[in-house]
Order: sequence, then C-alpha cells, then structure tokens
Amino acid sequence: MSEFDQAFFESVFYKCYDRLYAGFLKKTRSETIATELTQLTFIKFWEYRSSYTFELPPELQLNRKAKQVFIDWLRKEAYQRKLAAALREHSFSQQSESKFELNHTLQAALDRLPPTRRKVFSLAYIEGFSHKEIAGLLGISVKTVDAHVLKALHQLRKILAFYAVLCVISQ
Repeated sequence: MSEFDQAFFESVFYKCYDRLYAGFLKKTRSETIATELTQLTFIKFWEYRSSYTFELPPELQLNRKAKQVFIDWLRKEAYQRKLAAALREHSFSQQSESKFELNHTLQAALDRLPPTRRKVFSLAYIEGFSHKEIAGLLGISVKTVDAHVLKALHQLRKILAFYAVLCVISQ
C-alpha cells in the first residue's frame, strides 16, 4: 500500500485500537480517559497523515502519536492540578482573611455595646454562663439578663448584617 487513505486508516484502526487502548488504560487506570486518549491518538494520526511515511511500520508511527498525546495529557493534568491547588490556597487565604475581618468586626461591634450589655453578652455567649448564673454574678434579675442578651443580639445582628452587605459589595 502506498497511499494513506480511508481504507488504510481503517485497517490500522482495527488492528491497533485494542492494544493502544490497553496501554492507555494501564497508564491512566481510567476507562474514560483511556478511551479519550485512544480516540485523540487516531484523530491526530489522521490529521497528520501527510507526514506519514510508508518506510516505517504504521504501529511505530501510531505509537509515537500515542506517546505525544499521553505527554500532552500529562502536562494538561499537571497544569490543572497546579491550578486547582492555587485556587484552594487562594480560597483558604481569603477565608482566613475573612475570618480575621469577621472577628475584628465582631469585636468592634461588641465594643459598641453599653458596658453592662457587653458584660452580660460576653458571660453568656463567650464564657458560657447560664442566665441564672449571670444574674447571680452581677446581682440583677434573670429577666434583666434576658433583656440585655436580646438587645445585644439585636444590635449585633444589625452591625453584622451591614458588614455582610459591605463584603458582597466589595467583591
């Protein structure tokens, strides 16, 4: 045969497909990827048929294409892994910055509370005391503790809602 035509391509395809697929499957351990790489190899084999030489066996030339396809795939995978790692790192650093900003904002919001309300809120939510224990510590009624906690939560919700809106706007 001295011409690279559809009949020649078809004969090489049926002769080499299974072996090529098995090689890719062994290297990638994924049927989907092995199928894609095998198909891509044959596509490139067809696209570059003008550079085909009948002096070398078709299997050898097909294996060269397969090697190129596999190396390209490995480069692409490495790039995608590197990109994914960079995105995760960026996301983590952004989360850390956001956490710091949120803690700073929460502390600023707590500082804006009146002293008694701040003390009651801190004892209840930061130190974990019950309302009854807080009432005993501060010498006030449980109802007064409840009122301070409710007002503190209401004020903090407003401040943090404003912070959330600012975060969305600034992105």
